[in-house]
Amino acid sequence: MKAQTKAYLCLALGVFCIAWSAIFVKMAHAPALTSGFYRYFFCFVGIVPIWLYKGIKVPDAPNLRLIALGGLCFVLDMSFWNLSILRTTASVSTLLANNASVFVGLGTWLIFKQKLGRRYWLGLGITLIGVVLIAGDDLLHNQSVGVGHLMAIAAAVFYACYMLFTQQVRKTIDTLNFMAWSLLPCLVLSWGICYGQGLELVHFDTQTWWAFVGMGVVCHLVGWLSINYALGHIPAAVVSPTLLLQPVLTAIIAVVLLDETLAWFQILGGLIVIGGIYWVNKSFQKR
Repeated sequence: MKAQTKAYLCLALGVFCIAWSAIFVKMAHAPALTSGFYRYFFCFVGIVPIWLYKGIKVPDAPNLRLIALGGLCFVLDMSFWNLSILRTTASVSTLLANNASVFVGLGTWLIFKQKLGRRYWLGLGITLIGVVLIAGDDLLHNQSVGVGHLMAIAAAVFYACYMLFTQQVRKTIDTLNFMAWSLLPCLVLSWGICYGQGLELVHFDTQTWWAFVGMGVVCHLVGWLSINYALGHIPAAVVSPTLLLQPVLTAIIAVVLLDETLAWFQILGGLIVIGGIYWVNKSFQKR
């Protein structure tokens, strides 16, 4: 199997896994920031045996700094997003948080001087239109931009920064070692935030603990291990718009598990998202 084909398959798996994030956060009867901490904790528990088996490799100082910065950005992304999910609907929160593709494109263009053609921006625009259709009904009933919406937008900014840092580090560090090392600052920072806020970390019901495990193992370990592998072979400017499939899949999962329904325009939005993502990927294949 070609490396790029494998990377795209891993990207698809990763998107499916992270699509469960909002579902698990809604299922957990716990503070949003606590959910974030246990996401990193259970992921780290799962990755340590693999890390020890494959061999721990210590990155050089410049890459460690980038990993630390990436970890900080990811914690801030997850913290703002988890908080926004509990302050607005999952669909709107996921929609706004996934606008990271806009910031990734701008960052790639401004910071790394990578030229992005009209085909890319057109594909990105089509994708965003589709995502807006999916959550459009909710947006119409929540026209004021509240704290939850602003938190989701902030999450998108930090999400984009994380992806840009990851793309740079993954040029020299394998997926497993990057993932394991990046979890360390995530654990420390998220625990510090929970401790500083005096949040509950122990007394939860069984459903909440299973939700924590799901966040850590399904969403983070399998999901981001797959996405981080893809980022080592596919440009972040392509990966980021592809992640816009997340709200589409989240909506489908919600229909099955939470008995929610999809309107015709939401189904149309999902198809438009897929078309936009295809267009973005084609823009890079033509170069």
